[in-house]
Amino acid sequence: MEAYSLKELIEVLKSKGLDVAEDMAEVLVMSLFDWVEKSAIASENKYDDLLLAAMPLIKAQVLSKVDKIDGEVTGEAV
Repeated sequence: MEAYSLKELIEVLKSKGLDVAEDMAEVLVMSLFDWVEKSAIASENKYDDLLLAAMPLIKAQVLSKVDKIDGEVTGEAV
């Protein structure tokens, strides 16, 4: 097992009857990032403001992994 491999996670989900395509994974990831960003802005906790500063780098890394799910790298997921 590769640590944090989205491809392996997708295969596990498919084996349990949840067929997730790269497009749907991208929708899920983008929704999650939007939710985290909005929550961090609304939160009075100043530590999550640090997360906001790193969010573009984190988002780019995660989306580059999502882009590889189907085995074809398009570069459009960023």
